[in-house]
Amino acid sequence: MSKDANSPRRQQIWLGLGLLVFVVAMLALSLLPRFGEGRAMVFSVPPGTAARQAAGETVTIFPQTINLKLDQQDTLIIRNDDSVPVTVGPFKIEPGQRFVQRYTNPGTFDLLCSVHGGERLRIVVER
Repeated sequence: MSKDANSPRRQQIWLGLGLLVFVVAMLALSLLPRFGEGRAMVFSVPPGTAARQAAGETVTIFPQTINLKLDQQDTLIIRNDDSVPVTVGPFKIEPGQRFVQRYTNPGTFDLLCSVHGGERLRIVVER
């Protein structure tokens, strides 16, 4: 009696192996870091900010210090809704664009910022 390649026993084995591979893959995916989770700290540069600053008005958009936490997977997002570019650190944020930064190490970061009072923005990242 020859064994048929499509025997019910062989089908059960292949089905079981397929299910095992699926479960292991799902478990592995669940252990990967989830970049979509965490808190988003969003700051928006409103329309007219550059014009208001040019007219001598003091414009407050950011707090003196932005505090982020690694354990909460905080992400800093700065949106430029103004009509002129904004500079934050070495980054130039064009009108309609946004700057997105997730920090991976604790520290204090002092950045030059074209729309911040004193042109200095401090970001403190804690565990």
